[in-house]
Amino acid sequence: MPSTDGADFVPTLHNDTYSTINPAYADLAGKVALVTGASKGIGRATALALAQAGVSGLVLLARSDTSIVKAECEAVQRSGKPLTVITAAADVSNTTDIAGAVALVQSVFGRLDIVVNNAGCLETYHLVADSDPDEWWSIWNVNIRGVYEVTRACIPLLLECDGDKTIINITSRVAHVTGSHLSAYMTTKLALLRFTELVMAEYAGKGLLVYAVHPGSIPTDIQATMPQKYRHVLVDTLELASHTIVWLLRERREWLGGRYISCQWDVDGLLAKREEIVEGDKLKIKMVL
Repeated sequence: MPSTDGADFVPTLHNDTYSTINPAYADLAGKVALVTGASKGIGRATALALAQAGVSGLVLLARSDTSIVKAECEAVQRSGKPLTVITAAADVSNTTDIAGAVALVQSVFGRLDIVVNNAGCLETYHLVADSDPDEWWSIWNVNIRGVYEVTRACIPLLLECDGDKTIINITSRVAHVTGSHLSAYMTTKLALLRFTELVMAEYAGKGLLVYAVHPGSIPTDIQATMPQKYRHVLVDTLELASHTIVWLLRERREWLGGRYISCQWDVDGLLAKREEIVEGDKLKIKMVL
């Protein structure tokens, strides 16, 4: 991919987890986190990392069964940090399903600190004229409406309990390139960057913190439709993504709010660029004139 995708924004890049982002260094005791698309892939790995980081409550939301992931999270929970894990079967694009899931969170925990909008899907590789309209719009339904529905439903509880008030939206670095054959996926991931900025702009004054995170190039079920000739780029691990997400949650960084972050970037290298990012208002979507 060309350098315009920000891949080399920091000098050191990673394909796997490393000491600085180890969940063992996090202390999320007392926090309640909700993860969408939690039955497999990045969602499952993030749930496990959150359990290892000591969260007190974990909500696993997915259309498919998450009972195995629930057991896995309970098995790896931080020693001495009691963990309650609940599951919610829900379609992220269904208003009623999401309202019911948030009501369940309210009744069980009475609070919510962290939301990871991970659920997403990828269409079959086609040029625009060869694409299927129903499939094309189904990608938007999950990748954009799903994030909207979950965010909309969770904001009141996030603000009400006055906890971490953090939302992480999983995007992709392909949002920054003009590629081909994935017109729905690429445009949804671009739209998600703007949606992240918008939510941050509307609620930053109330303490909400929102990030748009590229998890890396990871071989998961979502790439089932990817042609074999492109799969050589899938070299990153699930732990790189999930552990970086936990690192982001270790402390509040308002200066990074509303911005794009790649899990492939070395986090110390990212922190070293704080002044450059803030003064240049970087890592946001803009028209260049």
